[in-house]
Amino acid sequence: MQNKSKHIFWFVVKIAVAVFAFWFIYLKVKDFSFSDFVLPSVNFYSYFIFSIAVLLMPLNWLIETVKWKYLIRRIEKITILKAFKAVLSGVSFAVISPNRIGELAGRVFILKNENRGKAVFSTAVGSLSQLFITLFIGLLSGLIVIFFYPVHLQIMTSEQLFYLKIVSLASSLFALLLLFNLKYFVSFAKRLKINTKFIDYIEVLSEYSKLELFKVLILSLVRYLIFSLQFILLLSFFDTGISIREAFIGIGLTYLLSSLIPVLSILEVGVRGTAAILFLGMFSENIPGILSATAVLWLINIAIPSVAGAIIFYRTKI
Repeated sequence: MQNKSKHIFWFVVKIAVAVFAFWFIYLKVKDFSFSDFVLPSVNFYSYFIFSIAVLLMPLNWLIETVKWKYLIRRIEKITILKAFKAVLSGVSFAVISPNRIGELAGRVFILKNENRGKAVFSTAVGSLSQLFITLFIGLLSGLIVIFFYPVHLQIMTSEQLFYLKIVSLASSLFALLLLFNLKYFVSFAKRLKINTKFIDYIEVLSEYSKLELFKVLILSLVRYLIFSLQFILLLSFFDTGISIREAFIGIGLTYLLSSLIPVLSILEVGVRGTAAILFLGMFSENIPGILSATAVLWLINIAIPSVAGAIIFYRTKI
């Protein structure tokens, strides 16, 4: 009877995740006014770079899969295909949770029941490393603007600029210190004498060496470069006239601001669009083109994988 109740419970959860994921995607897609999209000139080059941007999507999630598989290898050994399915399942959870936090839980359902708790914390290490890369490059982009493009900062007072630098630097430093000193976080949790099972779960954090964490950071950097390249290609596709250097700076600041604002992933396209107008708009007056590139990137990297992930999660035996 208990086993039957468990199956019913997970069946309801699967249906709920699938329905919410599809509904959220539908709401966002129907809000897009495709007549507002800037249609670029039809030529082989423009559609070639658009095709490259689309084809980079599976590579983007494959790198994330390799990183996650590497992080959980001590907890449970799984195939790259199974890990890839888990990562996509996590995306379907991400669209209905603030700052994609549901992605952590969404992935571990594919693992054995006794390994899921520890795997959540291992997954968090990967998310933290990705956040650090985002903060670091965002900070670097901000410094480049401050020193080489000061004319674009006239909307900010010197005091606001100072606080922006302090917050960015402090956030990057905190993320780096936490990432490379996870064992101290575990020791602190033990001193608090909280739930023993929770301690057992987070114990996995102290098992990573600095070399392992460095490898995770490298994979996070590669992934960052891939989805930044996608953004750059789409900006070119929509004829924004932004150079590669300017695009990289603007994208760095856009991702930085987006990562610091806690919103549902489904609303992220709006936040990222606003940030893109603010930062990429420093280098181009083609605002519709910037918004079009932002929206299409979201459709490629989030909407399509989340739909696939919802289907995979529904078909997963739990």
